[in-house]
Amino acid sequence: MPYIKESERKYLNKWLDSLTTVLTDLTNGGRKNSGAVTYVIYRILIDLYSRGNFEIKSNALKVLSSVEHEYYRKVLSPYEEKKEKENGPILPKKRKNGVQSSTV
Repeated sequence: MPYIKESERKYLNKWLDSLTTVLTDLTNGGRKNSGAVTYVIYRILIDLYSRGNFEIKSNALKVLSSVEHEYYRKVLSPYEEKKEKENGPILPKKRKNGVQSSTV
């Protein structure tokens, strides 16, 4: 994930704070109406990347992929680690002959 300069963050955060407040209200804190968030993200991608050649258009996918990986790394993975510590890891089931197999 490219981390941008603090001055750019401050400029963008003025706009993002208002947007996330509206989206928080529309989605009941992320519990419903994810379509509103999807619309905003899609609209940003369309406005920025839909014109031009393949390289420009495909930059939208690069952005989405980077965001997906960063969200997993910073938000979801730590949550999963916490839950694994609380509940224990998922271990393979032992077969009668002593050979392990997956429980999936």
